[in-house]
Amino acid sequence: MSEYVSLLSCSRNTRELGGIETVNGGITRYGVFWRSDTLGTPSAEDVEKLLSSRMTTIIDMRTEAEVKKAPDGTADIDGFDYHHFPITEGSEPPDSLEAVPRSYMTIAMGENMPKVMKVIAEADGGVLFHCTAGKDRTGVVSAIILMACEAEKESIVSDYVVSREYNKERLAAFLAAHPEVDRNIVLANEKSMKGFIDLFTQRFGTVEGYFEAIGLPAEYTDMIRNKLVEGR
Repeated sequence: MSEYVSLLSCSRNTRELGGIETVNGGITRYGVFWRSDTLGTPSAEDVEKLLSSRMTTIIDMRTEAEVKKAPDGTADIDGFDYHHFPITEGSEPPDSLEAVPRSYMTIAMGENMPKVMKVIAEADGGVLFHCTAGKDRTGVVSAIILMACEAEKESIVSDYVVSREYNKERLAAFLAAHPEVDRNIVLANEKSMKGFIDLFTQRFGTVEGYFEAIGLPAEYTDMIRNKLVEGR
């Protein structure tokens, strides 16, 4: 059996942000943040897994059209705190591979991103955040969280790149339907995330600087780090 199996049967790319090493020898906790693609209709086992893991805050970053096409299955289930914060910026494939990091910066500066980060920092219990494929908008949020926790750059990139394994079938179907799209643009490519981290660092310096730029308290960085990193 493939090791690339989603944590939930109602999705293809739900996985942990736990078990990632930080630059000072720490490690991120399991059961704090899950990243995901679209959540379909969860099975009874999915609901039990989410509730027993205290993964009860759900952040849906898809556009209105995406949600209408495939509603989030947790939105109407008791016990979940569902938030729909559409990130329309970066929801379409960029024109070239070189444009992907810039597209990711527009996601990071999205109009609703302060709401996403506020819920992530302040929520009680675990948070599952997702977009459609769990790669671009979700990848940007995951990278910012991991940068806040001082994760190794290569670990952040690796966490991003593994989406290509979880999304193999989805990618094949998309490319079959859109033969004009360059495969490298929609693939979770190392250059894309490395380029985004470089642009982010050049512009904001730190995650504290980023939060201040989008109108949030710099202290949110410590709040996220204290939630996710062992020994804090």
